[in-house]
Amino acid sequence: MHFADVVQIGFIDWVFSQRLSATSLLLFTIFGQTVIMSFAWGFTGAILYTGVLTLPDNVVYLIVGHPTVLTLIVTLIATALSITTSTFFTFSLKEALRYHLSGLSITLFKLRTAIALSRTTWVLRWRFPKLSLLTLVVYAMVTFLSTSWSTLLLPTLVEWPVGTFGTELDLGSSAFVNQLSTDLNVENANTATVGVLKRIPAQAPAFEVLNVLTLLSGTAAVDIQGGVDTSSMFSFNGVSYNQSTGGVLPAIQEYSGSSVPPGSNVGLAFTGGQVPVNTSFDWGHLGRDSGTQGISKNYSITQQGLTASVTCRPINHSQNTFTFIPTAVPGPTGLNITFLTWEVVANCSGTPDLNPMTSFTVGNANGQAKNATDGFLPTVVCPDPNSTAFNPYKFSMASPIFLDIFMSGLYKYSFLPTIVCEVTPYLTTISVTYNGGIISVDRIGTSSGSTTSSSNFPLSQYIATVMNYQASSNQAVTKNTIGDFLTAYGTSNVSVMYSELEDYWRGIAEFSSTQLRSGYSTSGVPSIMARSTSGTMYITTYGWRSQAHTYIFLLVVLTVIWGTTILAAGYSFMQEKITASDDDPSFDFSDPVDLIIAACGGRLQSQLCDDEDQEDHREDIIVRFEDVTDEMGKRISKRLVTVVPDSPVRTATP
Repeated sequence: MHFADVVQIGFIDWVFSQRLSATSLLLFTIFGQTVIMSFAWGFTGAILYTGVLTLPDNVVYLIVGHPTVLTLIVTLIATALSITTSTFFTFSLKEALRYHLSGLSITLFKLRTAIALSRTTWVLRWRFPKLSLLTLVVYAMVTFLSTSWSTLLLPTLVEWPVGTFGTELDLGSSAFVNQLSTDLNVENANTATVGVLKRIPAQAPAFEVLNVLTLLSGTAAVDIQGGVDTSSMFSFNGVSYNQSTGGVLPAIQEYSGSSVPPGSNVGLAFTGGQVPVNTSFDWGHLGRDSGTQGISKNYSITQQGLTASVTCRPINHSQNTFTFIPTAVPGPTGLNITFLTWEVVANCSGTPDLNPMTSFTVGNANGQAKNATDGFLPTVVCPDPNSTAFNPYKFSMASPIFLDIFMSGLYKYSFLPTIVCEVTPYLTTISVTYNGGIISVDRIGTSSGSTTSSSNFPLSQYIATVMNYQASSNQAVTKNTIGDFLTAYGTSNVSVMYSELEDYWRGIAEFSSTQLRSGYSTSGVPSIMARSTSGTMYITTYGWRSQAHTYIFLLVVLTVIWGTTILAAGYSFMQEKITASDDDPSFDFSDPVDLIIAACGGRLQSQLCDDEDQEDHREDIIVRFEDVTDEMGKRISKRLVTVVPDSPVRTATP
């Protein structure tokens, strides 16, 4: 006997011992079963309505710390509900069968079926498939109750989507473009000239601070280094990016980075500091759950990014010219060195305004560099970003990275021929993922407002200025940072080196736009410069997620049991009005003791043993319960007797 059966029998015995009327018990059964069913429907409806129903954070943290306690508590609750539900079900079914069997002639197998239904067990006879199936179905539903309640009530790890919305700086807005143009014009008016031909913009202090970061932004963006797929991290202003910034600014507060005020370093001079975030969350009808942290959170936000189309290939001398002329100056007496001043000049597609740059290297007394250790990699952005001839539709980076033919190949970077990298920056729509403290970008749209349009000329000019400064700062007197990077990752495959350079310059273009977006967002973004962002926050926590098919199946089982309980109770009410008012419900036809006493009273055992030849058909014997009354005509017991077909019902006396 199952534990649930013991509890049910004990409960029924207790209520009978209290001598409550059958009507009161049935009313209590209907009320209790309806309350439980209302809870099941209400709870499931709340889950289906909200999509995700979550537990409070303090409860979630307890579950994480004590996972087995959750299983124990839910199992106890599910067991209690299962026992209560099945008790109400079997009691109402037993009452209905008690009234139904009173005076009714049935076969022994049907009596056995009634007993099985009232005690939630099953019988199986191939001669009676329908009745056997009925007992199996009822047994399965009642047995499945505990599993149903556990499935319904057990919270699991769920990912709760919460909509986000906000604003960010629109690099393509006319208001921002006009402001950037004004600022660049002011800076260009303050341009300082250093050395022979090398000019440094007035915003160079910001570039000098960010020099190493700009270099790292390019190298981190390289997908394939030496023919091997890589995954690098890049950090700026306390924010970690997966390979490259994608030209975005963090839109989530916990990913916004530095909390130090930037002070006066804003706009073009921004080098780091707190940047405000304008993102809100749409909690919908679950506003009471706003601020839920859960176990972990990640975000997917659609933002405006900036990237560049970069193509590197050998120089076409019919369209471009690139010259670099050294001037040797003897070093101090006795040091046996020579200082070489290089005048590097690029002419892009015949533009009359050249972009000259000056670099310095050191050679031996004869003006030659050490072949194994020294290298020179002149790099010039053409046309000059500060020139009125700067082409807003495309600018080219001419990199004569073969080490001066005139020096007889003494330079260690001679593995790379003279090339031209064409760079076309453009604004794009980007899906930004915030997860685990790292920001990853995935481009989901093409150009959404090219920076190379005449209306957005200042943005392209700014990016070219950053690249021009970085190109000059990479070269030292005996080596070049990018040249060493290419050397470290192999020089045998020219196409791989082209790909590495394309990723490098693209990474710098994206970082420069992130730096620019940060500088102009430190004091908040005016509405005329803003664009909207949208996305989803995913909170991993404990709760219940809408699983329509599963919950509908569970509700069908619970509803069938509830409906059967109500129908059986209703049938009992109707029969109670028909039968005598002094009918005593204490007789339980499913109780083995009551059944034995009734069978003995009807001398059924002798009749079952009279004909051993009919052993296989004993379950076909027709029987019925008869009242046994005293001299006053009051029923005192029942007896089970065999019935001759079509025999009338009679009342026995002792």
